[in-house]
Amino acid sequence: MDRFSFVMVLLSIIVGLGVTELLTNVARQIQSRARSQSYWVHSLLVAVVFLALLQQWLESWDQRDVESWSFVVLLLMLSGPIGLYIISHLLYPKQAEGSDFKAYYFENARMLYLIAAATAVIATLYRPVAFGDTLIDPDNISSLILLSVFLILAAFKRPVIHEILVPLLLTAVLMDVLIFIPTIS
Repeated sequence: MDRFSFVMVLLSIIVGLGVTELLTNVARQIQSRARSQSYWVHSLLVAVVFLALLQQWLESWDQRDVESWSFVVLLLMLSGPIGLYIISHLLYPKQAEGSDFKAYYFENARMLYLIAAATAVIATLYRPVAFGDTLIDPDNISSLILLSVFLILAAFKRPVIHEILVPLLLTAVLMDVLIFIPTIS
C-alpha cells in the first residue's frame, strides 16, 4: 500500500460516515413525511453538505504525489471531512417523525454555521501550511467567500437571509466542483 492510499483510507471512512449519516436521515425524513414538516432551506443545506463531502473526497486526488505525511498535515487534511461529518450529524433531530425541520434548522443554525466557518478556515489554511502553497489562489478565495456567508448565516436568524444565502451556497459548491476539482484519470 502506498502512502496516499494509506491516508485515503481514513479520509474515505470519515467521508463515508458523513454520507451515511445524511442518506440515513433523508430516508427517515421521507418515511415520516406525513407526520413532519420539511423545510426547503434545510433540504438545500443537506444537498450542500452531501456535495461538499464528495468534493472533499475527490479533491484529495490532487495529493496523490505527496511524498510524506506528517501527523499535523494529516490532521489538517482530515479537518474538512470531520467538520462536514459533524454538520451531517447535527443537521437532523434524533427523531424525524413529528419534527418541524424549519424550527429545528433555526435552533441549530448558529452552531452549524460556526462549525462550517471553522472548517472553512482550516480548509483555507491546509495547503499553505501543509505544502507551502500561496494563501491567495482562486480556490482559497472561494473558501473565503464561503467563510463570509457562513458567518452571516451564523449571526442572523432572519429566514429571508437564509432563503437567499443557502441557495447561493449550493451554487458556490457546484461551481467549485465544476471549476476546481480534478478528474481522476
